Amino acid sequence: MGILLVRALAAVFLVLPVFAAPAFAQVGVPSLAPQDLQMSIPSPLEAPGAPPRSQTLAPFSPGSQTKTVLSLSALFAEGGPEIESGMRWRIFADQPDYNGNHALVFETNDAKAFVTLDPGGYIVHVAYGIAADTRHIVLGTEAVSEEIVLNAGALRFTGTSGKQPLPADALSFDIHRTDATGEQLVSHAKAGQIVRLNAGLYQITSTYGKANAKVQSEVRVEPGKLTDAAVLHKAGRVDLRLLGTSGTEVSDATWSILTPGGDIIVETLEELSGVVLAEGDYTAVARYEGKIYQKEFEVVAGRAAQVDLTLN
Repeated sequence: MGILLVRALAAVFLVLPVFAAPAFAQVGVPSLAPQDLQMSIPSPLEAPGAPPRSQTLAPFSPGSQTKTVLSLSALFAEGGPEIESGMRWRIFADQPDYNGNHALVFETNDAKAFVTLDPGGYIVHVAYGIAADTRHIVLGTEAVSEEIVLNAGALRFTGTSGKQPLPADALSFDIHRTDATGEQLVSHAKAGQIVRLNAGLYQITSTYGKANAKVQSEVRVEPGKLTDAAVLHKAGRVDLRLLGTSGTEVSDATWSILTPGGDIIVETLEELSGVVLAEGDYTAVARYEGKIYQKEFEVVAGRAAQVDLTLN
């Protein structure tokens, strides 16, 4: 029902690395992935079903009075530049307390983390949006500098219908793994938002409106690059009206949209103006005062249509 375009590959995704010149172009983008995305990033210290861990900030210490400096940084890829924004660092004691919880001793959203800790063992967790890694570090009496390679990049989406750009609030994007699990990583990302991910191949589902205008394809995230994915939706908008004998609009009818074969596309329409549908043929059905009124209509990509039903 839709088409995704790829530059140099017709009929899929238009994938444009924003930083094409260097081998590892820095993604200079806002901190962290969009905050309103629904993501699943499990804690590296919690098993599924485990009770919530304590948020106590008291560190585990072997009792030494000596402090050690730990500095942390992350790279987009092996041999690539450091990541300079969008980071979240958390450090836990590697030994659980009497409740079985690992105490959180430090956290920051700075690109680089610098912290003074007691000698001992710690678990370092770093996240760049969805991309994350965990490292076990043992501190002695000498300063330690740890560099973590995340092998990460980012995605940004846009959408068009016909030759017209689509409003960001009318589009949403879901991101899934392409492996056998098909795990959903991100839901309801908006056009223009930047989503940070591990480098690799992902399945993208773009939804325009609230009905059946959907496009699915795959897009590859390159390490150290921001990839723009442009989605072409073959869909149009429809305004629906039920008119009385005098030509006035009846506002309290119940509406449904069906395929010509009778399959339900939308069972109950709440908004009758600007209904987004994939290109194709449909039947509009209005129920009013025990009677049923219906009309067939066509949706053409990039065009708006008016569908009027009349009482008779």
